[in-house]
Amino acid sequence: MNPLFFRSLVGSATSTFSRIMRSIKNSITILIALAGLLTSSCLLAQTPSNEENAPSSSNSQSLKVIVTTSLSNKHQLQLSYPTPVRIKQVLSDSIANINQLTLSNEQAKGSIFWTSAALFKYFPHSQKQHVISQLELLAAHWKGDKRQAVLSLVAQLQQLQIGQRIFTSLDYDQIRVNSAQNPLVSQSMTLVLPPRPNSVLITGAVLQTKWVTWQERFDANNYLEHVVSISSSDNSEAWVIQPDGKVEQHPIAYWNQNHLDIAPGAAIYLGFSSLPAEFSTINKDIVNLLRNRAP
Repeated sequence: MNPLFFRSLVGSATSTFSRIMRSIKNSITILIALAGLLTSSCLLAQTPSNEENAPSSSNSQSLKVIVTTSLSNKHQLQLSYPTPVRIKQVLSDSIANINQLTLSNEQAKGSIFWTSAALFKYFPHSQKQHVISQLELLAAHWKGDKRQAVLSLVAQLQQLQIGQRIFTSLDYDQIRVNSAQNPLVSQSMTLVLPPRPNSVLITGAVLQTKWVTWQERFDANNYLEHVVSISSSDNSEAWVIQPDGKVEQHPIAYWNQNHLDIAPGAAIYLGFSSLPAEFSTINKDIVNLLRNRAP
């Protein structure tokens, strides 16, 4: 074969092959581009459908705050918020609408006793029934006045509205000027804004639980004069649960007397002594329930 003709044939074939490969490459590029456009079109077409079927963010995050002057008050406010809200806003809305609640004759209308104001996650407290069951077992161990005191305490705890309290300042004036005391409320809760109470609860190692009228400048000893303590009671200190949930131990023995004020709405708990080993934490458990009680 003529060498010149062979080289010409090979060159022609190579050129043709190159054109075919470029054509194939261009075709692949076009196909990839078309596929990308098709995918994007599909995604864009699906987006409205997904948004229509998904729940709105306001519904999924909405929360409700029940506002009342007392859990025994059948009339309640319900504040609804589409998103988490600061406690300052909740208090402001509550104050603006609290007159819608029906107040008893004993309550001072429009007057909130902020020291007793309380915010709760839920009712009842998760440990309430457990503590009551423990006290019932303790009553089975004891006889006479000790048994009577425990059963009286059980009856009182069953009557009290005890929930999971959020221990944060609810003093509206302080919250307005101190942003650190203005936490975010991110779940449904119950807000109790009571009027000023006029009594103090006395319970624990006493023959009979009793509500005593609050007296200015009365200390723990003054109040304990209104009840009869049992032989197995703490004779040196009494637990005082102030209405804001603060727990204090007030001296009551003659050798450690020190006057400490007690706010209206407080609870005085006289602890049990000489407890069986299996009930060693019962006093602290009861105090914890009392600081979580609703006013």
